[in-house]
Amino acid sequence: MHAYRAASLASLAILVGCGSADIEVGADVRNIPTVQAVVAGPASAPPAASSSPPLVMAEATLENDRITIAKNIHYDVDKDEIRADSFPTLDAVVQILGSHPEITQITVEGHTDSQGSFEHNRKLSERRANAVVRYLVGKGVKQQVLAAGYGATAPVCRTDDEVCKAQNRRVEFKVKKQ
Repeated sequence: MHAYRAASLASLAILVGCGSADIEVGADVRNIPTVQAVVAGPASAPPAASSSPPLVMAEATLENDRITIAKNIHYDVDKDEIRADSFPTLDAVVQILGSHPEITQITVEGHTDSQGSFEHNRKLSERRANAVVRYLVGKGVKQQVLAAGYGATAPVCRTDDEVCKAQNRRVEFKVKKQ
């Protein structure tokens, strides 16, 4: 991989806010998300062990326990219907899941910015995560798919400008492998 492309992918991962975010000490204990499971079918047998590099696609990348996406999933303001411009990104996630039978489970983690009440944001992020789950299952994902709504409890950016708020409105994909 060229150094330029590697640098671009690294900065892209930072831009979309991938990875786990810790909840701060003293955070409200009500911040624990609701997790719902949707079983789409049995996982396939695991392939032979390999140490292959991350699978890089135009819209998504498999790296360790995460699928990082090149673009945020978009919804209309205060809605949970996925906009069509996000379908190629989700289709890339579907393709990764289809080509990696060692992945047995995926958790769709929904996040919002801090505008609105705690409870409203938690429910909105949960509805949005569930919309992504329905999309993935509808496209034939065979792994167990979970949805978790975190609301604004795990921001990747803490300033009060629109760029920061947009970074906090995101969907992340955590995978579990055999």
